[in-house]
Amino acid sequence: MLISMSEQNKRIDLFEKLANLEKHIEALESRILKLELSSSSQIDDKMAVFLNVPDSIRKSLFAVSKLESCTADEVSSITGRHRSIENKYLNELYRAGWLERNRKGKKIYYSMRNRSLAEKDEYWSAVEEVESKLDQLLG
Repeated sequence: MLISMSEQNKRIDLFEKLANLEKHIEALESRILKLELSSSSQIDDKMAVFLNVPDSIRKSLFAVSKLESCTADEVSSITGRHRSIENKYLNELYRAGWLERNRKGKKIYYSMRNRSLAEKDEYWSAVEEVESKLDQLLG
């Protein structure tokens, strides 16, 4: 079976177009992979904040971030849990390095640990974002 010259040129042209498409697809796949890797690391960093804080005390952390400086009584009024439970949770957050505490007279005040601006931007923005979404959902 003989192939005419024009038919052969059409096939060569088609193969060139297919090869060109394959190069474009590979380039797109490479760009998508880079985007996925860069965005997944940000998500993983944000999610790491929440995975490091147990569910039981996350509510206390949000309350302290909202109040800035507060006692266990003030946190309990927001979370609806007993003061002694909040005191336990706040101490856990303090020991884990999430909170600072200062004694003023007989009362202990808790506040978010001062972190560098870079650290705050990277990690605490996640806390603030989730807190905002929870406020929207819960009212």
